[in-house]
Amino acid sequence: MFEPLVTWQLARTWTAVTQRILGAADRPLLSGRYRMETCWGSAWSDFPAAVDDKAARLWELWAIVAAACGPWWPGEHHCVVTERPQLLATEPAGDFGEVGLHRADGPAVRYGDGWELYFWHGTHVPAWVITDPTADAIDRENNAEVRRCAIESLGWPAYLEEAGTRLMATAPDPGNHGFELMLYDAPRNQRVLVAVNGSVERDGTRRRYGLTVPGYFTDPVDAAAWTYGLTGAQYAQLLHRT
Repeated sequence: MFEPLVTWQLARTWTAVTQRILGAADRPLLSGRYRMETCWGSAWSDFPAAVDDKAARLWELWAIVAAACGPWWPGEHHCVVTERPQLLATEPAGDFGEVGLHRADGPAVRYGDGWELYFWHGTHVPAWVITDPTADAIDRENNAEVRRCAIESLGWPAYLEEAGTRLMATAPDPGNHGFELMLYDAPRNQRVLVAVNGSVERDGTRRRYGLTVPGYFTDPVDAAAWTYGLTGAQYAQLLHRT
């Protein structure tokens, strides 16, 4: 049980949190001339039965350092040490207590010198995605992943309304009871179907998303069925979709 309960959590949280922060930092500091150290190993200090008295004291010292600073880069004649962030906003990101960076109303990471990072469900995004998402800014963005995050931050209905698309029709979603399908007109003989995910996210919410469908659809149920390779009549018989 040690692997899933300790090692996996540390490794995955390192990748989803610490590594993302370091990746956004200045590149010269992360060059191969430096060997980075962190204090994740101090978790072993909670298992004193597995070590002798001398090793236990070493783990205790590591734990003290872990509580006082962030990653550090030791050199032969100097050592670069980082402070811990003053703000670190996370959300559940696994079945064993792992977390990822996310905050919907501000920076997910902030240091004492004012350096901030913004994350949307684990994706590093520019500040405007969180603080001021607009249809114009989204349409100017070249990065597809950043666009997706910005649309989710603004909300699909709000984005489509700002973008000048027209709501053509709505209908209850047969495969996701209690939620609506919304079909919008779009340029270039296309339509956008906005639906709610049938599965609940880890935080208990349901993600709303948009799908591009052919421009000949006028019925949201038919459009939703098309995305599954079904007819509208077949989709209407679904008990639940994921």
